[in-house]
Amino acid sequence: MSYRNLYAARSERAALAKRSCEGLWRDFRDLADRNFRDRFPFEFHQRWFEMYVGASLRRAGLDVSAPKPGPDFRVVVDGAPIYIEAIAPTGGDPLHPDAVHEPIWREEDGSPRVVQVPHAKITLRLAGAFRAKADVFDSYLGKDLVRERDPCIIAINLHDIPHAWADAQEYWFRALYGVGDRFIGLNQTGHATTAGREYRELLARAGGAEEDVAPLLNATRAGISGVLGSAADAGNVANPAGDDFWLMPHAAPRAPFPRGLIKVGAEIVLHASKDGGQQWDVETVDYGAREPQGPVAFTVEYAGTRHEAEWTVAGRNLSVRIPAYAWTSVVPIQAGDDPATLAAENAAGILSVLASRPRRARRE
Repeated sequence: MSYRNLYAARSERAALAKRSCEGLWRDFRDLADRNFRDRFPFEFHQRWFEMYVGASLRRAGLDVSAPKPGPDFRVVVDGAPIYIEAIAPTGGDPLHPDAVHEPIWREEDGSPRVVQVPHAKITLRLAGAFRAKADVFDSYLGKDLVRERDPCIIAINLHDIPHAWADAQEYWFRALYGVGDRFIGLNQTGHATTAGREYRELLARAGGAEEDVAPLLNATRAGISGVLGSAADAGNVANPAGDDFWLMPHAAPRAPFPRGLIKVGAEIVLHASKDGGQQWDVETVDYGAREPQGPVAFTVEYAGTRHEAEWTVAGRNLSVRIPAYAWTSVVPIQAGDDPATLAAENAAGILSVLASRPRRARRE
């Protein structure tokens, strides 16, 4: 969503986004730098993300301030500071060979067009953003604005990189932990014998320079305690704020942050593998996962007819079933959503689609 759409708020979605933005501003305004409001229309998503991080941390109950000069945020936990720098990379200069371009989904005649997702270029954009902010933290260290014993976290939002928001977790692991492409090994008879993911520490740019794509496993980046990943934008704000966060640690940080620091979204915990070597077992703690609920029966009215339905919640998914049509829909549900309201809206949408189809076309 652009600043112009937000400001004009001519649609219901834009009006909702504007109210959300105003609410974030109320929780953030004393953290903003002097020129924040002046620059907001011109650096919309970057500034919005900075505001989103600050407001989300406060809504999570953390003690947040904004040292000036210094990093964007200081969070004090048990009397000790943790510093956070925020960045929201874009797809890059369209004329640069490493740029990630907006996809074109249709040919000139209107027919669908197959688009290949540029995994490597997306990975490079995120790894470059990490490097840029890691260098900023190094400069703060040299100016005594942070100390070696202080945990330092880089908050990265990938929404403005085309394609990336649709598979955020994939790209976090590609750009931060060296996870590469999938592979499968076949024997002479054509049967699969092994499968997995490649591991790579470096990824070449178009000009030949190599980018570190495993910085959270790299000892030379141990001064960065972790990354706070986000895929939200002004028109798609998580409920509660921060529920889209992925908090990912360095494998061996110089100054680790406490586990459960934010307790919204999800947090990655690395455990040294029993196999030894540079291998890690990954545990995901999902603070936004719902407790199991249901099945809960309800009725929904559509076109003057009442229909029996039921909903079930498991993790971050809401299942809505309409037995008369043998139809089940699964949609995401956030921590702050009301499952009964969401289920009723989803069931009405299903019925409107089914009503336009011949009965024989309705699937099992």
